[in-house]
Amino acid sequence: MADRKVRDYVEHEVVAQLRRKQDLQIIGKQIQENTDSHAKGDVGIKARGKIDFLVNYCGYNHMFVKGFK
Repeated sequence: MADRKVRDYVEHEVVAQLRRKQDLQIIGKQIQENTDSHAKGDVGIKARGKIDFLVNYCGYNHMFVKGFK
């Protein structure tokens, strides 16, 4: 059943949705998540599932950072 849900995702749509999150920054195939004390906390369970999809099926890297440059 989990495989069926994965097929519903489309990489470019998921990336576009995650780009709206203030605590995420996507550069190329790298996803940076802000963990600094001023983070908005807008990355929830659905966003985490989309990040997992990108990491496990599309070759993205996910890293936690202390603020964006």
